[in-house]
Amino acid sequence: MTGKYDYVNPPALKRLLVAGAILKPFPQEVLETCYNAAGEVYADLSKSNAHFGKMYSSLSAYRSESLAWMQVAELSFDSFMMRMRTRT
Repeated sequence: MTGKYDYVNPPALKRLLVAGAILKPFPQEVLETCYNAAGEVYADLSKSNAHFGKMYSSLSAYRSESLAWMQVAELSFDSFMMRMRTRT
């Protein structure tokens, strides 16, 4: 499912831009508020649903362990590719 949307979202975004849409990032304050609210929801769900708690604990551990790799490999490469695309 994710692969499908990775494939169909870029042309959809292009259509929106051609139609006059203006892209703006979410403000940092909004992102932080959403992040904190999601953490509260996940904590509540973890308490009331053992299956979710086990899954979320595993996901959280993975995120913590993979962050350094993602910063070095994925983020730097994606940033590089974006810079290169604007040069050609």
